[in-house]
Amino acid sequence: MSQSHFVLKAMLFIAPRRMARLRLVLACQCGAGVRKGKGYVAIDASEQLDETFLQKIKAIGIDSVIRYYDWSNETLPGKTLTMRELRLIAKLDMSVAVVFQHLNDCLCTFMTKGRGARDAKRALELARTFAQPAGSAIYFGVDGVDAQFLGLLRGTAMPAGDPEARKFVQRYVRTYFEEVAQSMKGAGYKIGVYGSGLVCSILQDAKLVDYCWLANATSWPGYVDFEATKRWVLKQHLPTRKGDCFGVEVDLTPGNAATVDFGQWRPKSF
Repeated sequence: MSQSHFVLKAMLFIAPRRMARLRLVLACQCGAGVRKGKGYVAIDASEQLDETFLQKIKAIGIDSVIRYYDWSNETLPGKTLTMRELRLIAKLDMSVAVVFQHLNDCLCTFMTKGRGARDAKRALELARTFAQPAGSAIYFGVDGVDAQFLGLLRGTAMPAGDPEARKFVQRYVRTYFEEVAQSMKGAGYKIGVYGSGLVCSILQDAKLVDYCWLANATSWPGYVDFEATKRWVLKQHLPTRKGDCFGVEVDLTPGNAATVDFGQWRPKSF
């Protein structure tokens, strides 16, 4: 089924604005950000990391890295966490958190019945391969599909506001996470979500997720209100450029001062 079909289906129900992700060259590089008290607890990287980078990150006080679970046909080359990286993280006594993401910026992902169950089963397969311990978390990404939906509606004569965004999230994103929760039941892992304030709020209220990683896109639905609640455990900042953070493009991620736990785990030595 084509993406255009899903777009039409979504518009007929209620609404992704095509949203160019804002980029910012951070004036204060990784180390300076930590020294200035930004509260960074982790970096998020969609490429494989080497020992030199990990040593430099740890030296400036960042103890955790966030890496990805994906299908074998990765959306970006090198996106998926590797055993080599886990060995290095264990060697340096650092921790890792993981987020499953595969075309999670596409309406079709959340509008395809059974997709949440399939993604969860793949995530569990990788978690077992990497000996991810029970009690830690697997996050699932929701990359602005609620904002995209509203953007599509704005191109029509249909209403395009908070009620429409809520209906979309309740009908499609919540269903995806209901499938995730059912598939992960009994596996021993907590569930996290990366997404907008609206997505985080709805899924937390439905008790479908244990953790929220609030996306950096402040124009996505519900950002301001949810950020103010402090119900998030991680809050993403805009990405650095490679030259700004030891040669790797990363998202610097502050934590919530109220908790040190965001589902991260320390890999065992293999």
